[in-house]
Amino acid sequence: MTAQIATEFLETDYAGPHTWQTQGWARLVRRAMRGRAYTRWVDRYCESLTVTGKEHFIGLHGPCIVIANHQSHMDSLVLLTALPDGVKNNFYFGAAADRWFVKGKKKLILQPWYQSLVLGNFPIRRGGGSQALEYAKTLLNKGCNVGIFPEGTRATNGRLGDFRKGVALLALELDIPVVPVYLSGLREMRPKGQLEVTPGPASVEILEPLRFAVGTSVAEATEQMWQRMNERHLAHYPPAPVRRAA
Repeated sequence: MTAQIATEFLETDYAGPHTWQTQGWARLVRRAMRGRAYTRWVDRYCESLTVTGKEHFIGLHGPCIVIANHQSHMDSLVLLTALPDGVKNNFYFGAAADRWFVKGKKKLILQPWYQSLVLGNFPIRRGGGSQALEYAKTLLNKGCNVGIFPEGTRATNGRLGDFRKGVALLALELDIPVVPVYLSGLREMRPKGQLEVTPGPASVEILEPLRFAVGTSVAEATEQMWQRMNERHLAHYPPAPVRRAA
């Protein structure tokens, strides 16, 4: 992480990113705490969890970016649980800095150090442009896998939100694959604005990795990712038929 990025986080009272989270001892702690931090909640609230497409990770050698639609605070829990061990053991989530990495926020139950150590999260400053992803680039250059919700926030309606350009910038610059993952059933469990979780079925569809040809623009790559995810989204939430006037 550059000195400039570090200064920006300091000035805005954000904690992290904590570069020690990739060290061996931190990874061991994270694996030991996985049941408490992730699996127990999935077991409690997912009456059934169907995972398809794990075979798409078999041919990947080196780091990748995993993207998923964002419906609920359950998303990251279910996504990590569904990933193959070889991916999840070296996996880090991008999380909104202004929500999860604010310094001195007493009401924040999961403090920034816990986010980094136990959950494997790192802060992304919303609206920070390409500089907001400098740490994600550092992780990928180290051979780590990174998870990002390209919509940037949880959906509040039946439409798949527009994708921000950060994932495309990273994938094109570093020439690494993007693995789209479609999550379903989680919005019904805990939609945005609801505190209680309603148990129900959930599914995870791991789609074929996207590799972008040389010369692909950021806009084109972003559109390709959105179209691939929207195909699955429309299969789960088809648009309502248009009523014609009599």
